[in-house]
Amino acid sequence: MDESLYLREGFVVWIDDPLSEFHRIVRREPFDYETGEEDTAIFSTYAPGASTGFKTIAALEPDDKPPHLYQVYWGVADGNKYYIKIPAGQNRFGIDTDKEIGYVDCKKSPYYDKNPAFMFWLINEWYPSVSVTNISAMTITPKIWFEGMKYDIEPIVDDATIQAIRSGRIPHRRIFFGGVKNTP
Repeated sequence: MDESLYLREGFVVWIDDPLSEFHRIVRREPFDYETGEEDTAIFSTYAPGASTGFKTIAALEPDDKPPHLYQVYWGVADGNKYYIKIPAGQNRFGIDTDKEIGYVDCKKSPYYDKNPAFMFWLINEWYPSVSVTNISAMTITPKIWFEGMKYDIEPIVDDATIQAIRSGRIPHRRIFFGGVKNTP
C-alpha cells in the first residue's frame, strides 16, 4: 500500500462522532488479517445464488486500553458481491435511494491491490459486518483480505494546543466513521 495514504507519528487528527476530540498519533504498526484463518470460521461454504447474511468481523474491533485507531483497506479474490455495513446496520457504498446496492468485488478491490476508495476507519466498539452473495456457478467459501495501519492515539487536552489546532497553526486531518451519513 502507498505509504502516503497512512498517518504518521505526531500527526493530529479530529476523530468525529462518537469521540468528537482531537488526538495525536503516538505510534503505528501495520496489520494483516484474512477471514478463514480464525479458529471458528466466519464464513461457511455457500451454493450458487446463496447469500451469507451479514457476518460480524469482530476481530477487527480495535482495543480501547490503550486506545487504538485502525485504518483498513480490504479486497477479495472471487467475483462475488461483498456488501459491508459500518457500523453494524449502516450500509456503505450505495446510493441514497437504495442503500443496499453498493458492493465490492475482485474487480473493484482485488486482494492483491486493494482500492483506497473503499478504505474505512475503526475505533473501539466499531467493526464491520459483511454479507456475500454468491453470483458464481460454483460453491464458494468467501474470503476477505484486510490490511492497514493500527495507531496508538492519545487525546489532546491542552487548551493552548487545541486553540492552535482550531486556528490552523497546527494542521490536522478529520477522521469520519461510517462514511457518508444516511438517514435511517
